Amino acid sequence: MDLGIFEDVLDTPKTQKAKKAIQTIQEVKPQEIEISKIKNPRFHDRSYVSPERIVALAENIKAYGLAQPIVVRKLEDGSYERIIGYIRIKAYEYLKKDKIPAIVLDVDEETALALMISENAQREDLNDYDKLMSHLEYLSFILGKDKEEVIKVARKVFNYISGNVKQLTPEERKEGQIIEKTLQKLSGTNLRTFIERLKILNVAPQIKEAIRKYGWSYSLAIEVNKLRHIPEKMEQLIQEIIDKGLTKKEVQQRVKEILGEEAEKRVKNPFKETFKELNKRVSELYRKLPEKEKTKVEKAINKKLSEIYKLLEKYE
Repeated sequence: MDLGIFEDVLDTPKTQKAKKAIQTIQEVKPQEIEISKIKNPRFHDRSYVSPERIVALAENIKAYGLAQPIVVRKLEDGSYERIIGYIRIKAYEYLKKDKIPAIVLDVDEETALALMISENAQREDLNDYDKLMSHLEYLSFILGKDKEEVIKVARKVFNYISGNVKQLTPEERKEGQIIEKTLQKLSGTNLRTFIERLKILNVAPQIKEAIRKYGWSYSLAIEVNKLRHIPEKMEQLIQEIIDKGLTKKEVQQRVKEILGEEAEKRVKNPFKETFKELNKRVSELYRKLPEKEKTKVEKAINKKLSEIYKLLEKYE
């Protein structure tokens, strides 16, 4: 784990405790603990891990041993809470082992959470959805705000940089610096990229599942999400990507074709622009009319609208 993540503007009482815990991890010798006594934390670091990944790690451990022990914290009831090492534990369970080498820390839940989030946020093997969520979790911890508040501050700072917001409070400026520096330390990205990738949070549930399960990239997910308003077509394309392993370029072409087909199916309303113009003119007229005249105009318009409604009913 990189100690640098807790330096400079991120150096707070919270992160000082986490930094000290990291040093302990590097110095303490592991001990064998019973897997049955290890509990999952309230913060779960992954939304999906393939069975193949677990089996591959298990075979590697069987052949060469465990490269790095897991990290846990001791609980008052004598059990342990996992901090780092979810896949390693699963691999040991696959190998039918009762015990696993572990670094046992004496830390509070807040420090354990900081270690889990910082470790997770620096992982290279996370899918784009889990990576974004881990960054949000970490920023939430650092700033002491919930994830929605973090997103709100990040958007405001970004809009300020873009010139769409005139000023920031001193606190927002400081939080913006923390967000920017944290993102740089975690993954070498910046605020613009972070804001752009927040779009993943709003993609269709089926697409989120595909990101987690099949490691879809951000750009592929956003492309398929263009079909969200056509659920059947979207689900067909998702399955096609899974079955045939379509490239991003092929997916872009399929999305373009589907949207084109749907556009052709739509019947153009020849009166769409006319009604827009009428609505605009009526609004302008109402602002100018004296109160006495408004009633007369309303009656006249309603009479004409009744004729239109009767005509529509005739053909419905």
